[in-house]
Amino acid sequence: MGGASELELVGTNPYYHTFFEMFGSGTFSISYQEAVSYLLELLNLLAFKQDQLYFATPKEQDFRKSLIANNVEPTHIFNLGERKLFWQEWKFGRFGPVGSGLTVVYSRSPKKVSSIKEIVKGSDEFIELANLIHVYGKEMSDGSIVPAKNPGFEFAVGIERLAATLQGCNNYQIDTISPLTELVTSFFKEKGCYPDGAVVRLLTDHLRGICVLTDEGLKPANKRQGYVFRKLIRRTLEKFWIVIGQICPIEPLVEQFCCQFNQCSEEKISPTETAELFAEETNVFLTGIERAKKVLKKNPDISPAVLLDTYGLPKTLIPILEQGGEK
Repeated sequence: MGGASELELVGTNPYYHTFFEMFGSGTFSISYQEAVSYLLELLNLLAFKQDQLYFATPKEQDFRKSLIANNVEPTHIFNLGERKLFWQEWKFGRFGPVGSGLTVVYSRSPKKVSSIKEIVKGSDEFIELANLIHVYGKEMSDGSIVPAKNPGFEFAVGIERLAATLQGCNNYQIDTISPLTELVTSFFKEKGCYPDGAVVRLLTDHLRGICVLTDEGLKPANKRQGYVFRKLIRRTLEKFWIVIGQICPIEPLVEQFCCQFNQCSEEKISPTETAELFAEETNVFLTGIERAKKVLKKNPDISPAVLLDTYGLPKTLIPILEQGGEK
């Protein structure tokens, strides 16, 4: 699953997902220059032209020097002053392996780039394609870094972004996802609704995640992974209900979506089980909404924050309840 801090980018940015697939490899006992050489060789095998690739590197000079030693033009290398722009610190959980890395950016534009800011702003022209990370230590509970006994390099690339780059489109237009966005769009059209592309992408993304998490045996809950799952389902319902203008079941779409997802991905996820779990969580959500509705009727001036924290009712659904948009 993607980082929670990036959740709001899903849908808005057509290259982000909450659930996405990655492939990668790790190597040990090699130098920065060798690791960068392997990276460039792989990118060349994937038919990426070097003049269309840019590299964002950490403050440390090791990656920059290694890129130049491998014949990458210095004008295609940008040293980052801020850690927020690209992955540089890499952590699994609260404590664990840490490292610094470079990010490979693919440019669809023929124009030359003069600053990292141009890349950050051009979300459809420039695609964050891959990372090469030097894992050099382990963070301890006191914040100190213990050097790794066997430091190494990890290469990782998002499969959806790689496919989008090679197919000349965005992530939601690739051949394994576009049938899913079309299905969501058709569902809305049957109800006389025509949401914008960002909403369709967000719902496509969330339903993909719901299918996979159901197949993994996860259950909605109020803690840890179960909370993320619950949030995905309720966010999906909320977005659908806002567009449709009424609170109604969408299990038929969930079942159809799962069937289509299996065809696109060659997975064997149970459409029936997925729809049933979705229906169960919908009922839990609706029970909370019904309680909130009674409270809202008695106290129309109650704070939306109280309704959300106590009953799970998002502020965006209050107008639908007030208009009687329930079915």
